[in-house]
Amino acid sequence: MSANAEVRSPDRVTVDVHTMGRTFDESAVDRWELEAARRALRNLKSVAGGRVMMDLLAEQIEAGDRFQKALVEASGGAYRESRTGFTVRGLSGTDLAAWFQGQAATGRFQDKTLLLNAHPEHYVEPPDYTGGMVETIGGHLTRFTVSVARELPARVAAFLDPSYPVTLMNALLGLDDGTPFAYCLHQARDTAAGADVVVRVVYPSAAPDSMIEGHCEHLAIEFRSWIRNAAAATR
Repeated sequence: MSANAEVRSPDRVTVDVHTMGRTFDESAVDRWELEAARRALRNLKSVAGGRVMMDLLAEQIEAGDRFQKALVEASGGAYRESRTGFTVRGLSGTDLAAWFQGQAATGRFQDKTLLLNAHPEHYVEPPDYTGGMVETIGGHLTRFTVSVARELPARVAAFLDPSYPVTLMNALLGLDDGTPFAYCLHQARDTAAGADVVVRVVYPSAAPDSMIEGHCEHLAIEFRSWIRNAAAATR
């Protein structure tokens, strides 16, 4: 490889931007790009939501149904978890739980914009569901219902951590044909500075590592957004 080719290699190129009377490095441009992407997604979700979005994604949603149902059938009632924890300062676990219960006590978010905009891959709440979502899980668009889980199967309840006494929500996620395919177990505890929070989705044990790890990232994005929403609402 020539010296000139090495200079042109994308991972060796850096850019400073001069605009508005200032100089910005690429981290600033990355931030602008992220903000622009969020604006574009909010716009698309607002103008192409509901049945329009469901129709656009119909084939991908059906493929996701088949993928998730196959995992359920292959798992024989065993589970594994995707788990993400948060150290929160400035907001108690009790206050977070009160906000979350106020929003989602029935399984359906009261403020749809907070639900859809919590993660870029929250595509649409199915209009014929009393609570649910179409989102990317394991690389597949997955349509599911959300209902509050008053009782949990023993194999699912075993994932609960008694050192987190504050319940944000326990929920059952079901496929379109009624097949239970996952459970949400979200807990918190108050600390001197705020809260420790642990959120998890318990999936069939046949779920691949990539799906579990991907949803850990999903939970981090989603719940950071909701923690910020809760904090703003309690000020």
